Amino acid sequence: MPEQQRFASWHLALADGRVSSRGRAFADLLAALGFSETAGLAGRFEEPIEHAYTFVATHRETLGRVVPDGPAPRRPPA
Repeated sequence: MPEQQRFASWHLALADGRVSSRGRAFADLLAALGFSETAGLAGRFEEPIEHAYTFVATHRETLGRVVPDGPAPRRPPA
């Protein structure tokens, strides 16, 4: 995969050799983690998920300003 394409998005390399990217990779990640029902639901909403991904990716710098710097808050084990 060319460097420009690689850095343009996030990519999920699947066990069968396929590479899934952008919003579509969300459903594939859920399926790979064993959440097949949730992955199926996400697959039905692929277009809105892709639009949400595009919005976040386009506004990454602006949205990053509302995320505090530093380590994440610690949570006690459940």
